[in-house]
Amino acid sequence: MDVTDLDPTELLTVSHELPHPPASVFAAFTEADRLAAWFGPRGWSVPRESVLLEVRPGGRQRFRLVNDADPAQVSPVHATYLRVEQDALLEGREVLPGPDGGPTGPHLLLRTEFLDTGDGGTVLVLTQGPLPAAVHPRAAQAWRGSFEKLEALLARG
Repeated sequence: MDVTDLDPTELLTVSHELPHPPASVFAAFTEADRLAAWFGPRGWSVPRESVLLEVRPGGRQRFRLVNDADPAQVSPVHATYLRVEQDALLEGREVLPGPDGGPTGPHLLLRTEFLDTGDGGTVLVLTQGPLPAAVHPRAAQAWRGSFEKLEALLARG
C-alpha cells in the first residue's frame, strides 16, 4: 500500500521549490546531522542524538521533535522506509505515537519526491496521509515552516 491507494480527500500534498540539486536536498533528508539541523516546524527542534536513519527499504527512521519553548513537549517519530530511490524518492510508513510516546497501530504514509527542475534546482513534493481534511491547513503550515528551515540549511552549504 502507498499513498496512491488512499482516498484523495485524506491526502495532503505540499510542494516547495529549492534552488539546490536533488542530491543536496535528498541528503538533507537522509543524513542524520543534516536532518537534525532543519526538520520540524517553527518552534520545534530535533536533537541530533535522537536521530537513527537506516535509509533502505525496511530500514528504520527514528527521532524526536522537541518543543523549543517547552522541552517537556516531545513528539517521537517511528517510521519505516518502504521505497528509497537515490536522489529521487523516499516513501515510508510512520506509526503514530500513543500517550506514552511509544508506537501505536494507526499509521501515516509519506511520499517525498525530489524532482529535478533542469536548471540545478529541485521541486520537493511531499504527500502524506491518511489525514482528515480538517488538519490539512495546519499540517501544510508545519511542513512549510520546516521547508524554510531546510532552505536556510542548504543555503549555508
